[in-house]
Amino acid sequence: MKEAIKRNFAGIPLFSLIIMALTLAGCGSGGNLSSEVVSGVAAVGLPLAGQVTLKDSAAKPREKVAIIDKDGSFAFDVSGMTPPYILQAKGSAEGKEYKLHSFAEGTGTANVNPLSDVIVACAAGVSDASTAYDDDDGEHRKRIRTNLAGTVDMILAKLQPLLARYGATHTNPITSRYIANHLELDEMFDNVKITVTDGILSIVNEKTGAVIYNGNVTDIANGNFYPGNIPPAPAAPIAPTGVTAVGGIGQVSLAWSSVSNATSYNVYYATSSGVTSATGTKIAASTNSHLQTGLSAGTTYYYVVTAVNSTGESAASAQVQATSNAAPPIQTVPAAPTGVTAAGGTKQATLSWSAVPGATSYNIYWSNSTGVSSATGTKLATATSPAVQAGLLDSTTYYYVVTAVNSVGESAPSIQVAASTLAPVPVPTVPAAVTGLTASGGANQVSLSWSPVAGASSYNVYWSNSSGVATATGTRIAGATSPYIQTGLSAGATYYYIVTAVNGVGESLASTQAGASTNAPPPSLPAAPTGLSASGGANQVSVNWSAVSGATSYNLYWSTTSGVTTATGTKISAASRPYLQTGLNAGSTYYYIVTAVNSAGESPTSTQASAATNAPIVVIPAAPSGVSATGGTNQATITWPAVSAATSYNIYYSTSSGVTKANGFKIVNATSPYLQTGLSAGTSYYYVVSAQNSAGESAASAQVSAATAAPVVLDGLALYNQYCSGCHGTAKLGKTAPAIQGAINANTGGMGFLSTLTTAQVAAIASTSAPVVPPPAPACGSCHAIPPATGRHARHTSFATCATCHGTGYSSSTVNAATHANGTKDVGGTSGWNAAARTCANSCHGSRAW
Repeated sequence: MKEAIKRNFAGIPLFSLIIMALTLAGCGSGGNLSSEVVSGVAAVGLPLAGQVTLKDSAAKPREKVAIIDKDGSFAFDVSGMTPPYILQAKGSAEGKEYKLHSFAEGTGTANVNPLSDVIVACAAGVSDASTAYDDDDGEHRKRIRTNLAGTVDMILAKLQPLLARYGATHTNPITSRYIANHLELDEMFDNVKITVTDGILSIVNEKTGAVIYNGNVTDIANGNFYPGNIPPAPAAPIAPTGVTAVGGIGQVSLAWSSVSNATSYNVYYATSSGVTSATGTKIAASTNSHLQTGLSAGTTYYYVVTAVNSTGESAASAQVQATSNAAPPIQTVPAAPTGVTAAGGTKQATLSWSAVPGATSYNIYWSNSTGVSSATGTKLATATSPAVQAGLLDSTTYYYVVTAVNSVGESAPSIQVAASTLAPVPVPTVPAAVTGLTASGGANQVSLSWSPVAGASSYNVYWSNSSGVATATGTRIAGATSPYIQTGLSAGATYYYIVTAVNGVGESLASTQAGASTNAPPPSLPAAPTGLSASGGANQVSVNWSAVSGATSYNLYWSTTSGVTTATGTKISAASRPYLQTGLNAGSTYYYIVTAVNSAGESPTSTQASAATNAPIVVIPAAPSGVSATGGTNQATITWPAVSAATSYNIYYSTSSGVTKANGFKIVNATSPYLQTGLSAGTSYYYVVSAQNSAGESAASAQVSAATAAPVVLDGLALYNQYCSGCHGTAKLGKTAPAIQGAINANTGGMGFLSTLTTAQVAAIASTSAPVVPPPAPACGSCHAIPPATGRHARHTSFATCATCHGTGYSSSTVNAATHANGTKDVGGTSGWNAAARTCANSCHGSRAW
């Protein structure tokens, strides 16, 4: 049936121009194939299982009923009826009941779906489209006809981002091409829920529950739209695989593996190799196979296939090829039609069937008796699928077979199908009084139910706090359905009810009265728990508290941060006391509060309690690995990677191989890299390393070794002559190595060059055996520069006047050799020049060695 619908949609709207009018021979109870048809598809993402009722605009409106076919299609013969028409579909899909509406200005397409229902309500200016359908004076239908086009445009504009997501931006939900195939508009109905409740239109993301749109159904343009809640587009499908092509007489049969998220497929073909989706001729396919007919004989065709969904089209499959058979096809009588279905309605039956290859037309044969054949049935020639046979008798079963026809002849008949017309629609009358009214109380509510009344389109409920309620004295609730739940009532109170049935003619007499009492007031909110305590253990905490009167359960909230609340804590519902929380981190503090719960709600929180879990167990670390040692001048560097859980390291060393923790010299609290200095030159040292923590010391690492550099022999006299003889002559002064080194450290006078000497070089100079020769009296500039004001005076630190060091008779131009070459007074061991020691080693000048 779906394939038949798709073929019809390729040219004109479904059922829009169904069937040429044919007159039956002897048609007293047989009827004709109608040429005046209103048709469409009733679906909510899945086809509705049920029926559609059509009401015209005559002075006394007439109704017809059509059974919805299994693919959601329906059709009406509207010959002799007065347009415009309003439609009401009642049916179920996936266990849920629906009542939806649509509108047709004349013959043609009138789909029924959630958006068509919204359009009817909005165009009529009513909060429920059922109100417009139940109106028998035609005023609502006139209003819908006037406002229909503008309402459709307004809804399409308001919902444009949602419709665009499913490729249905310009799709008219009522008159556009619509199939229950999970594509375009139908795919949108799969993914969003559209409802109108108490005049409020809601469009909700079916998967997340997030609101996409909400607003008054009579003022959709000013509603709230939330595009961020539109369901995201699915991933584009992958390229199909497993494509095969098999040639036949004038045809090629294609098949491929289905793609999980594909909703359809495209086949591209050419008569030369290298076909792509850009260069090939496109054929749309709804399933993972396709039979291409009418091909040239003895010709090779090349194919690729793509998968399609609402996001887009996949890459092309690998190319396949097939050659049509060389022998030209021999035209034969077509095969018997398959997929024939029949659906009844008001004085009509609708037939559909799948297209038959090679058929140019179809014949329908019908009868009031089973066993109809092309020999015994009444023939309806040149029929097209779907066909509506009108003018039938009420409450009658009709039997059908269909044959396919071409220039060679007529096929065998299809299997027989049957359809029963509906009972005649009675002239509306005021419905009978409601019976079977019952009422039962609950928590601040009463639930009512009653037996359905034939001919009723709605029900009114009247209620009161006093017995003897009547339609004149009770408070009315219009448009109620059974069962009806009245909420927001007082606790522990009795309410009284009657119900009437309503249709376009009027309101019935009242039912007998029923009463019910609501439940007693609910318990009060429990008090906050007290006595909360917590004690820690190994990776767990035990929490306890005092029982709270009236509590039916408790909620425990916890956090690793103090100040836990019901908003910030992690909730443990229905916790029992005492509660043991396990799987916690060792050595961590956890904070808790608890609340009491009953049917009235959740209490305030308790005071906070906390407990710490036991510290983690410490284990002896593993032995270090990757230890290495590198030698240098009188030193060695030992390195190793960090060891998990180690807090310090020990190094054991020896000058003999085979060093252990027992025989080696121990260096504690070593860090990597460790530099060991003061070693003997030209010597090999052996090392092992251990890791330490509070649990103990690890095993030793593998042994490593390093050799220090060989000793350097220095010529002290040569060094003296190189660095000292310029001022002191060629013979060594009798100074010890510490005195020479002190001069280096102080860097005094003009002796800055001494800082370039190493310790070993100073020691070599000091150890050189040579006579002591007093140095010549140096020029002032050798130590201080001239005049002194620009020289060593910069080293003064704390003395305010020159007299402190040089005496009161000091003159910058006087040289007094008896005291100092530069006129400095000999002040002995106090601050200033010491002639005997020949030094200024005091707080003015620091230490000088010469």
